[in-house]
Amino acid sequence: MERTIRIGKHEVDPILFERSFATGCGPFACESTCCSSGVYADIAEKEKILAHRDIIKKYLDETQTADDTRWFDNEVVDDGDFPSGKAVGTEVLNGKCVFLNKTGRCSLQIAGSEEGLGRWALKPFYCVAYPITVDDGVVTFDDFLDENTACCSFVESQETSIVTACKEELEFVLGSAGYDELIRLHAGNGKK
Repeated sequence: MERTIRIGKHEVDPILFERSFATGCGPFACESTCCSSGVYADIAEKEKILAHRDIIKKYLDETQTADDTRWFDNEVVDDGDFPSGKAVGTEVLNGKCVFLNKTGRCSLQIAGSEEGLGRWALKPFYCVAYPITVDDGVVTFDDFLDENTACCSFVESQETSIVTACKEELEFVLGSAGYDELIRLHAGNGKK
């Protein structure tokens, strides 16, 4: 696909149409490996998490810390792909994101679900979207774990397209109408 695709405010990388996962693989079969190095969160996301610290702490286990002063890095980085233009990383503790519990589940997602806020209400944008990412305003695939995990690695055959396998993530980034438009374009490309 050669032409530029625009959906809403985002340009869409043609790689989403061109690459595939093996059947049965994709983010729905998450191995939580992406959580080993933490994630960048917008400053507003950090503040939202800290505002909900008391309920989040109820869902932490012994491999995590309830000391919320140890949840985020001290360094703030400039990044135009974040709403505020500024981001901060989550800390890594015991070889994983401070919010990942011993069973490989996100305590932010658990807290959001259990407290009736919604499963993604407390999770940073890039955690929910992964392996989809926004890079310089372009919605694309983050190949950070390509060839390292089955859940986020490409295969040569056209088994399960990124557009299909990453439905929830793409709906989160583009909205339902944006995802429907992406599917329409995908179908027009002769893909499954």
